[in-house]
Amino acid sequence: MGKRQTAAEQSATSMGAHGTTPEQARWIVDYTRKSLDKTKTGDGVNSQHEENQELADEFDLGEIRATYSDNDVSAYQDVERPEYLRMLADMQAGKIGAVIIWHAKRLHRKVEEVTQFIKIARAHKVRLFSVARGGEYNLNKPQGRRDLINDTNEGEYESGERGERVALARKRQARNGDFGGGVRPFGWGVDTGRVRSVCVNPKAPTMERVYEDRPVLDKSRHNEAEAAEIRRWAKDLLAGVPMDQVIRDLTKRGVKTVSQADGRTVKRNGKVVETQGWSARSIKQILTHPRTSGHSVYNGKIIRRDAYDAILPEDTRQALITLFADPARKTSPGNTPKWLVSLTALCGQCDDGTVCTVRNNSQGEPVYRCRAKGHCMAKAADVDARVERVVIKRLSRGDVHDLLPANVEADIPALRQEIVTLNQAKKNAARKLTLGMWDEETADEAIATAIGRIAEIREILRQATSDSPLAEFAASDDAQRTWDGLSLGRKREIIKLLVTVTLLPLRRRRNVPISECVKTTPNKPPQPRTRAA
Repeated sequence: MGKRQTAAEQSATSMGAHGTTPEQARWIVDYTRKSLDKTKTGDGVNSQHEENQELADEFDLGEIRATYSDNDVSAYQDVERPEYLRMLADMQAGKIGAVIIWHAKRLHRKVEEVTQFIKIARAHKVRLFSVARGGEYNLNKPQGRRDLINDTNEGEYESGERGERVALARKRQARNGDFGGGVRPFGWGVDTGRVRSVCVNPKAPTMERVYEDRPVLDKSRHNEAEAAEIRRWAKDLLAGVPMDQVIRDLTKRGVKTVSQADGRTVKRNGKVVETQGWSARSIKQILTHPRTSGHSVYNGKIIRRDAYDAILPEDTRQALITLFADPARKTSPGNTPKWLVSLTALCGQCDDGTVCTVRNNSQGEPVYRCRAKGHCMAKAADVDARVERVVIKRLSRGDVHDLLPANVEADIPALRQEIVTLNQAKKNAARKLTLGMWDEETADEAIATAIGRIAEIREILRQATSDSPLAEFAASDDAQRTWDGLSLGRKREIIKLLVTVTLLPLRRRRNVPISECVKTTPNKPPQPRTRAA
């Protein structure tokens, strides 16, 4: 058997100097397809081609001159098959005399496609042979056409039945609280003590493949270190710590993502990409996924509640969903503060609300300077240490409980449902305006009323679902130790809650005590806030 050419190569070699096909016998071609080929070796389609050639020899059709092959392409999910479409075009161009397939379900999975193929084949006198059938479908006879359609229907039925079996199995796994496979979710996975053999280079030739033993994990149980991280993120975010501060803290402490921790190769469009570490999107997905509260999910819906031990209580997960849904939250990227009072400390000389940031002085030392005119110049490390001492002293007092806000009840589910109703009211008002049922003034008033009420509800929800950053100090007998265990973002929120920091100018004096450069004014006690019902 001579060297096989692809359809594209055959098209190129068979064209004359002016792009026309010379007078010659029409091609004998075959079409091969495999729905799933994870290793990309093409073994499946190559096997089909070999059997197709054997059939061609058996019926004295001659050598297959071109192969149209769609490897790793499904014919059931309406995915475009480029080689199949190329074959149809060559059939219509009169280049093809016969097509050989391994089975009708390799050619089509939907009857609508069969009908189009039959029309083209009959119009251009193209014969169709099948290895599985053991001969030809006579498309010029009603029986031949019916046989092709019936064989295709059988393939479509088998594929649909198999899909339903898989879906049913996945749904049953979800109901039983069994993990359905796939990448290990962050926060889950405990070593069972068993191992499985995994090929680390599946695309290599069979004799060159390398296998290694990897631990089998129970993905229905918590990875305690990662679960603790999830709880820490939730506390920080509900205490008002910005997301970018949470991400900076993760990077500083070297917390690894699942792909980094498990040494997993990440691919996009078949190409290996370097993981970029943590992002706001990945953290939000983890915190708000029902699995984090112990629920089993199928097709994006909770199918069984409390199937696993929860990492976060359901109320906390719902509070985070409310927090992330607030349109007032800043989502655009920006600089993340690296110092305790950067962007919050006020310039005492400007005395107009201008804040200070940290820059290097002429000696390369980080100093606080006002953003408008460069006032202050106090060393950043000294300022932060001074503010820390003041705050820790206050947190060490026996009346630290008085710093926590009082709570009142709020019906959180009802408020969330009211937001849904109000959003629908906005859509209805816009629709009635479009249909001419309302005038513009009436619609605008209805929409404005809904928007105003939604803003009120979101503020109630924000207060009801947020946690005080001081909560840990109420139960602590060592304020310094508790403070040292907090992230920079949490420390910044506590400082903003307790004191207003004002930085005074040095006025070119040397050896000025830091206490004279930093003024801390206690803030008013927090007002009572609502709490979830």
